[in-house]
Amino acid sequence: MNTIIRDRVPVGLGVFILVFNKDFSKILLLKRNKEKIKARGAVWGNIGGRIESREHSLDAGIREANEEAGLLLDKNNVKLIEIKELPNFSKTHHGISFAYAASIEESTPITINEESEEFKWFKLNNLPNSMFDSKEKIIKWAEKAKQIF
Repeated sequence: MNTIIRDRVPVGLGVFILVFNKDFSKILLLKRNKEKIKARGAVWGNIGGRIESREHSLDAGIREANEEAGLLLDKNNVKLIEIKELPNFSKTHHGISFAYAASIEESTPITINEESEEFKWFKLNNLPNSMFDSKEKIIKWAEKAKQIF
């Protein structure tokens, strides 16, 4: 009997948090720095990043929110809304991302780090054109998050 050995593809684990205002009519997006724009091919994105070794996805999302936007999110107020699988994430990695949602007051202070140039609250009916995720996906996630909260 012949055994076929397939190439093993490394899996990259990521997390992002969609931060909405309290009535889910707006989303907080970060305008990424030039390096990230070049690497990802889009200007605006959600808070997020890689999950570190032995880190729970929820904890990673909360950590990223603190690092990228200075937000101190309560883990009881952050909800998983989707697991996104990206088999062609890169030439070398199969990606899996955990999508979480949170809602905060628009007046909450935001302090961005060097990964971004600015932040802005966008109305869901007036999203920017150059985003990491599609407008349709953002609206779908907003509707799902609104139902969960």
